[in-house]
Amino acid sequence: MRLRKRKWMDPLLEEENDLLLHKEDLPSFFKDDKKYFLEIGFGKGGFLYQKALKDPNNEYVGIEVDRLVVAIALKTYLDSAPKNLHFILSDVNNLFEDFKPSFFEAIYLNFSDPWPKKRQHKRRLTYPTFLEKYETVLKNGGKIYFKTDNEGLFIDSIKYFQNSKFIIETIDEDYMLKDDDIATEYETKFRAEGKKIYRLIARKDD
Repeated sequence: MRLRKRKWMDPLLEEENDLLLHKEDLPSFFKDDKKYFLEIGFGKGGFLYQKALKDPNNEYVGIEVDRLVVAIALKTYLDSAPKNLHFILSDVNNLFEDFKPSFFEAIYLNFSDPWPKKRQHKRRLTYPTFLEKYETVLKNGGKIYFKTDNEGLFIDSIKYFQNSKFIIETIDEDYMLKDDDIATEYETKFRAEGKKIYRLIARKDD
């Protein structure tokens, strides 16, 4: 469902603050003495916010293309965001050239759009062209954590990873939360509805 524009949206996005990064900020943002984790399509931001709170020594960066969604995340967390949480309003395709090669520890793909029609598949965030880009920005041994409620997307994504340079570590077709994982807003909703959650972890070969 398309979200309606709010009057407060544009002023909030244009306001200077430490939470929202801009494309021109990126060259000086990344530091070699820190570890960075990336979520693509962060939605309301709850997953990344909790990650940053639990792991204050590392940096968590989220990218989201929808202006209103980013504005809502800013409105929610602007006054409480830890210093290691950062949001970027952009299409991720416009940012790969601004990321340092072999730099991220992990990439999170949480409940991204399944783009079910065949002509749309190239827009999937697990599609081979995206996997090639992730490979360039992940460190050796860096991982992709992919979660979805869409079985068709999951099955196709397994094939994408199998035909890539990534090594699949785990495939879980009825995933329950474990270790230090955090449920996203969508995940909590889907679990309450009794839907199965699928998860795959893949590693960039050393």
